Amino acid sequence: MIQKYALEFILHIQNASEKMIKNSLSEFGEAIEICACQDANQKGKDLKININTEDPTMIFDICSQFGRIKSVKVNEATT
Repeated sequence: MIQKYALEFILHIQNASEKMIKNSLSEFGEAIEICACQDANQKGKDLKININTEDPTMIFDICSQFGRIKSVKVNEATT
């Protein structure tokens, strides 16, 4: 059985869109949820991302191309 992980993290972006990120992640995970959580005192935008995946490293590699990753939580996904 392949291990799946539930990832929850904040991605701080400057020039990317939620749609671009979701499209990039779609083949590497499932149950993708992306919602904006804006901080008025900073430039750019924070996105809260939840995704279930077999390969967390791939998800983080892709997201790091769009911005800075922070507040990471990784758990075993419940099936």
